[in-house]
Amino acid sequence: MRKMVYGLMVFLGMVAVAMGAAETTPTNFKAAYLKLDVLKKNLADNGLQVLGTHQVAGKTNYTVVVYTSADLKKAAKLSNRGFMAALRILHNSKDQELVVSNPEYYMRAFLQKDYKADMAKPINEALAVALGNLAPTDDSLKTKKLAKYHFMMSMPYYDDFQRVAKGSTEELCKKLEANAKDRIVFKLNIAEDGSSVLYGVALPKKIEKFNETLETMGKSHLLPYTVLIENGEANILHAKFYFALSFPQLTMGEFMKIMSVPGDIKKSFETDFQ
Repeated sequence: MRKMVYGLMVFLGMVAVAMGAAETTPTNFKAAYLKLDVLKKNLADNGLQVLGTHQVAGKTNYTVVVYTSADLKKAAKLSNRGFMAALRILHNSKDQELVVSNPEYYMRAFLQKDYKADMAKPINEALAVALGNLAPTDDSLKTKKLAKYHFMMSMPYYDDFQRVAKGSTEELCKKLEANAKDRIVFKLNIAEDGSSVLYGVALPKKIEKFNETLETMGKSHLLPYTVLIENGEANILHAKFYFALSFPQLTMGEFMKIMSVPGDIKKSFETDFQ
């Protein structure tokens, strides 16, 4: 217990220093390596429900653990905020480390004007107890820009969703589960009546290889890709927004190497709903 409390104090102190000094919010944290089964147990023991796991591009050394919590699901019930229901931890057995999505970073970007001070605090505290000391990575964005983030002029914002199908929630869920059943990593009902559903879907391996091109295998925090079904539509985050948000260290020149991938992702989901 003493070790857990110490880890929590160190974590909160480092976050305060990192944000106070530079007015930026780190994209991710790194934590000491844990075996995959221990990682999942520690999350569950601290109120973080594991939704599923996904091996990036089929590589066994890079396993994404997707989790949710009561606080994330509560935030996701707000209008157009369903993508906030799930966060990720990359279990990197090659480099013996854990790379943890920073809850505050994504909550600020996804919730925008709905983000309130300390909304991420209970999730951060649970992660600190479950994983121990969390060290901010160098990747970051200015805190004040996260709520209206876009990569550059003419590039999409968070709420520039891409619609990949239309129909009733029941109909769309049936189509996705029939056509992509072997690639569905998780299904999460955001609304109790099943009218709003978030799926995490593995992309075809040839698409997920963009991580190798960008050299982001150890930072793959946008997979499995999510699709939100509600209000008669199936929507995904625009990849040009989501990639830039998840990998802020990359330049336009590097993104040009995968210029076809955003369109490939949209087409893949459109096929899944046919």
